[in-house]
Amino acid sequence: MDWNLNYGELSKDKDFVDNCENLKENLQEVQKVLDQLLPLKEHYDKLTLPAQIELDLFLAFTLNSLHWVHLRIQGIDPSKHPIKDELQRIKTVMLKWQEVKDKEKRPTVNIEAAKRFVRSGLYDPYKATAQPQNKKIKFDD
Repeated sequence: MDWNLNYGELSKDKDFVDNCENLKENLQEVQKVLDQLLPLKEHYDKLTLPAQIELDLFLAFTLNSLHWVHLRIQGIDPSKHPIKDELQRIKTVMLKWQEVKDKEKRPTVNIEAAKRFVRSGLYDPYKATAQPQNKKIKFDD
């Protein structure tokens, strides 16, 4: 893709040129990332399920975000376009996926070990305060 931009008369507007150049650099970075990820689609079936989910979410969010940028460049308000709802839906799914991943990281309780700890740590106040009744104290006469 040819990234050389001709601004014509707008080249005198430094802010406009700077914004366009910044956008161009960001789009070039996105293109580099997509160029690395899109070949993974050929090996998609060999990826683990979590890797497939993360790749799908990343690509869906990236492509919809690029569509958002495209609408902005065209002068269309994307907040009134269906793309806004689609991006929100993807964000919701990403949060759910993060919850699933975090759930796997939670520590688990070994039920049997916990029962042993509780059983051995039980305190019976009646046994602790009771005095032996059969023992008599002997005094030497």
